[in-house]
Amino acid sequence: MAALLRVENLSKSFGGLAALRELSFEVEQGSIVGLIGPNGAGKTTAFNLISGTVRPSAGRVWFRDVDITGGPPSRVVGLGLARTFQHTSIYPAASVRDNVYRGAIARLGTSMLDQLRGGSRTREGLARIDAQVDEVLELMGLAAHRDSLAGALSYGQQKRLGVAIGLATRPTLLLLDEPAAGLNPEESAEFGRLLRELRGRLGLTMLLVEHHMALVMDLCERIVVLVQGARIAEDTPAAIARDPAVIEAYLGAEEDDHARG
Repeated sequence: MAALLRVENLSKSFGGLAALRELSFEVEQGSIVGLIGPNGAGKTTAFNLISGTVRPSAGRVWFRDVDITGGPPSRVVGLGLARTFQHTSIYPAASVRDNVYRGAIARLGTSMLDQLRGGSRTREGLARIDAQVDEVLELMGLAAHRDSLAGALSYGQQKRLGVAIGLATRPTLLLLDEPAAGLNPEESAEFGRLLRELRGRLGLTMLLVEHHMALVMDLCERIVVLVQGARIAEDTPAAIARDPAVIEAYLGAEEDDHARG
């Protein structure tokens, strides 16, 4: 398979502190790749650099063989790369449908002048978006809540809504920042089944940051492990699970945390 995303020697420093150091990896078209590591490992920084919200100190990001280093995010979204956030980034006082609509409008593809004039391309685009929003709500199991206020949804439903907003931009690659955070094991497993179904139905490629290791091991074909801003391993889930360096630096610490919890 061809690499849809290529991250090459990506580095980022904040005030002399290296948050990410020469990170390189690829995400193949149609795959699901996990990016894991302890808190402070640089995972969210990597997502910020890939999605164009932060400029790197060094290195390049290539998406569909286009250099997207440093964004801007609107251009990155326009090329087909969408990103969800660790905390639900919804408008709680807006309806569920309106939240998804704001994601879809990012890919309207008409000029501001045509939008202001209500031109034919804008009208056609808005009609297309209406259909896309309804499709996304159905896919995410939120159709029955389309007119509800987003803030009235359960936490699990809000997590689904965050993914729905990303899907509404019609991405080729979806970056998922802790999609199962705050979910219990059953909810996490159900979310994993949903993501796998979305991959099959929409042909999505996914890169996810996640601490639910059962979800990561079950869902991902490959896993990249970060510790203190540097990649220490990249392999299949089975190989990562028995890698001594990963166990010592991350998986063992995770087990200790669960034991104390």
